[in-house]
Amino acid sequence: MDKIYIRSELNRILFDMIGDWDLVAQWWHSENKAFDGKTPLEIYWSGPEGRVSVTDYICHFADPHGS
Repeated sequence: MDKIYIRSELNRILFDMIGDWDLVAQWWHSENKAFDGKTPLEIYWSGPEGRVSVTDYICHFADPHGS
């Protein structure tokens, strides 16, 4: 992924998938196996690699076929 989305953009993508702003907020603060039990928020704020990791994860599920 070449583009790193800012959180507001990622929140919009998450909302489009989940349909509830409260659940979007919960997602950021919930432990995630994909991030070794850390929260997406922890990973996102860990640095550029973390932001790429969270962005790639969200975009994969938003468009699993890459279309």
